Amino acid sequence: MKQGIHPEYHEINVTMTNGETVKMYSSVKKDLVLSTDNLNHPAWTGQRNNMETKGQRAADFKSKFAGFKF
Repeated sequence: MKQGIHPEYHEINVTMTNGETVKMYSSVKKDLVLSTDNLNHPAWTGQRNNMETKGQRAADFKSKFAGFKF
C-alpha cells in the first residue's frame, strides 16, 4: 500500500432524524446532521408517499391522450 495517499479518519457525531447521535469515523472533520436516514426513507420503511397520486396521474395521461389510438 502506498504511503501518504490515504485520508485521515476522525471520529465524528452523526445526528439521525429522530435526534439520536451515533459516533462514526469519517474523513470529513465536522459533525453531520442527517435529513434522511433509514428511519424515514421509503426504501427502508416500505412506505410510498406517491401511492395516492398514482391513479390520478394515470387518469391525467388518459385524458391528455384521449384522441389517440393506442
